[in-house]
Amino acid sequence: MDSVENVRAFLAVVEMGSFTAAARRLDVSAPVVTKRVSALEKEFDVLLFQRTTRSLTLTASGRDMLGSARDFLGAYERLAERAAVDDRSLGGRLRVKAPASFTNHFLGRLLNEFFLSHPKASIELQLANRAVDPVLENFDFVITGLPVTYDGVEEFPLCPFKRHVYASPDYLTQHGTPGHPSDLPGHRCLLYSYQSTVRTWTFTDARAGDIQVSVDGGFATNDIDAMHNACLDGMGVAILPRYRANDSVQAGHLVQLLPGFGLPDYWIKVLRPANHHNPKLFHALLDFLVAGLARLEQQGTYL
Repeated sequence: MDSVENVRAFLAVVEMGSFTAAARRLDVSAPVVTKRVSALEKEFDVLLFQRTTRSLTLTASGRDMLGSARDFLGAYERLAERAAVDDRSLGGRLRVKAPASFTNHFLGRLLNEFFLSHPKASIELQLANRAVDPVLENFDFVITGLPVTYDGVEEFPLCPFKRHVYASPDYLTQHGTPGHPSDLPGHRCLLYSYQSTVRTWTFTDARAGDIQVSVDGGFATNDIDAMHNACLDGMGVAILPRYRANDSVQAGHLVQLLPGFGLPDYWIKVLRPANHHNPKLFHALLDFLVAGLARLEQQGTYL
């Protein structure tokens, strides 16, 4: 790609007559154009332009390269146009499993956007929070935040998401506010489970390192929305994804606790059978979701 942009800059300078005018045409700064042309000169060990304070002229080497550069860029652009046509005509069917809360907040809209853009492709979407082996259950595209691995299954990172500890103001009024992870065993802690209830919470501290505490509280669920609602209702202290709790924090319905102690980031990942039958559609969807989720994070959506 660098070589393509370097050739594009060279041709723009030739056609516009100056580095400044070429920069305006390419919608970049003049130093960027200069850097790209210099990189092209270095790559081929030639001088393309004679530069003075008053004039800019092609060298003999520059004139010799001009026709080949135009052919090269034209061939690349025709290839890109062909690839775009092929991308729009993507077809096939994907059987997709995804977690309910994350899909309802982010993935659902992105999935709809992708399949609206590819009318020849189709999706069967099933929402489930439990661990799913795509080979045994015949899924093409399993989205999960669970730390699971399976034989014959490939993994692809999708995005990280941050987690924090929260409680409602009413709960804190009645039971006090924990100031250190070691205070948590004295509180009702809401537990997340998918196969077995997790009763050990691990925190990180810059000075003390990892801190592990055993917790319990009489409430466990495998659904993030149910956990969020229980926390809102004052059932206890919960670890929630930042994306799920942020609106409630902004509205004053939840309070983030233990801000000086971190929790390990979780990664959302994609699983697929190693012998998947439609890799082009799979990778097109994967790339679309990675880019879409990164865009949401840049826009201030709190993953």
